[in-house]
Amino acid sequence: MGIFHGIIGFMRSVVLTDTDGLFVTNPTNVRYLTGFRGVSPEEREAYALVTTDTIYLFTSALYRETAKQFSGVHQKAIEISYDHPITAALSEVCDKTRIKTVGFEETNLTVWEFQTLKQSLPGITLTPTHGRVEALRQMKNTEELKSTRLAASLTDRCFAYIKQRLKPGITEGKLAWEIENFLNFKAGGNAFSPIVAFNEHSAMPHYHERGNNPLRKGSLVLLDFGAKINGYCADMTRVVFLGTPKDAWVSTYTTVLAANEKALALLKNGERNGATLDAVAREVIAGANLPVYPHSLGHAVGLEIHEAPRLTIKKAETLKPGMIVTVEPGVYVEGTYGIRIEDLIHINANSIELLSKSTKEITIL
Repeated sequence: MGIFHGIIGFMRSVVLTDTDGLFVTNPTNVRYLTGFRGVSPEEREAYALVTTDTIYLFTSALYRETAKQFSGVHQKAIEISYDHPITAALSEVCDKTRIKTVGFEETNLTVWEFQTLKQSLPGITLTPTHGRVEALRQMKNTEELKSTRLAASLTDRCFAYIKQRLKPGITEGKLAWEIENFLNFKAGGNAFSPIVAFNEHSAMPHYHERGNNPLRKGSLVLLDFGAKINGYCADMTRVVFLGTPKDAWVSTYTTVLAANEKALALLKNGERNGATLDAVAREVIAGANLPVYPHSLGHAVGLEIHEAPRLTIKKAETLKPGMIVTVEPGVYVEGTYGIRIEDLIHINANSIELLSKSTKEITIL
């Protein structure tokens, strides 16, 4: 069932602050509110309308049986089709429930969709909204945390498995395939396309080329990946060395680890300003005369791998109990090498829970 079953009244003060209803088109938000997950998340396979006492789920006959599973006291499924499109179904519900103002997700609805909606709801005031469901998604409940813990645990298990596959001759593509297969079999899939970067490729934070050059002794390997359980993602980055590492690699690794651990220590001791945490980690790296990472210190994780808030000096955001975030400082020496250490953390009222358990000690295989 949707996340709001049993606490439907909470929506009135959070989602419906200035409207009678909220029309939800973002597939991830539809899933969060209703529990519905289609085959193609990128497509418009379902919509939701949130009112003060009911969530209406709109989907096609392809999901007739699925939609029945998500019907209940506070959630109703309505079938849409070519002859009975979403605009008509939405108009009927608004008329029946006497809704006069409807919010829509301004960052998700296209201009064409908005114009069509406006024409189909002549007596309704359409109000753009931003990030209302996303704000609710920031706080993870017990079930969400349970799924994320399991995803993190399976990510740790995958790392242990992959280290056994790190042998001379293996390629980035083959290692990425090994990660994907392990998580597809053991978990509910991959949270994102794994990053496997050898040597100079690791200098690109989001490297995804997957070269076919064989791994050789004296190499640096950066691995960034995560499992997915019940839709909830894990995210972890580790760097290992095949054979004796270069002195510069070891020195940089030690600095990045110190930045990671300092940020975690501050979090554990109650620092909740994301900008402060980012600044402190950057100071550790800059103090070692190394290039500071070009991304934020971290980001929230949930049904999507990158969610709000971010831990960045560009915006002071408060981290709150119930959030799940990453801490991932790094150093990237252009064209040469990169080192990033990323952990997944659950923020408690007075401390933190480190969900990533894999060792961060220098690993030489």
